[in-house]
Amino acid sequence: PAHLYLFGWVDQDTRQVHGIMVPGGLSFLVHQDFGTPIRGLDSFPEDERPRQVNAIFQFYHLMVAIGLALIALSLLAAWYSWRGKLHRQRWLLRVLVPAVLLPQVANQVGWYTAEMGRQPWVVHGLLRTSDALSEAVRAEHVLFSLVMFTALYALLLFLFLYLLNKKIVHGPDEAPDEDGGGIRQAVVTGA
Repeated sequence: PAHLYLFGWVDQDTRQVHGIMVPGGLSFLVHQDFGTPIRGLDSFPEDERPRQVNAIFQFYHLMVAIGLALIALSLLAAWYSWRGKLHRQRWLLRVLVPAVLLPQVANQVGWYTAEMGRQPWVVHGLLRTSDALSEAVRAEHVLFSLVMFTALYALLLFLFLYLLNKKIVHGPDEAPDEDGGGIRQAVVTGA
């Protein structure tokens, strides 16, 4: 059976994972049976395995942790909003503002997981990364593309931060009622 590790690290020298695990958890997720074996990296030839296994493991777990944290924050904010008390939870409002950046971080570490995890292949079994170099595309073209994408995303980041700051400085459009308003009040009154 394959275990599901919640936290931990991979010792690449001994090829062991150390950490907190759910015994047979990965087998259950894949086959709905805690005892079914799953083919692991050790069943692949050495030259067909990714080299940075611990980094891939950590990036994947960071992505999942961010997703779970965002779900928990969303449920907590929805609960306070349902009760009409969200605007009184200043600590939560302060946490929610920087939390808007977490999906971007999760997206990036997920991308790192995918790109590092597929190495040494571009297309598994068909095209290795070392063979995927195009002789038709010159280095200057690649550099130009990278510079332009970096400039475009820097501009989008600046615009996002500017608009977010403008919204924060402006504040909420209207103060909630004495009872706090909220989702439940809107549902009950039909507002």
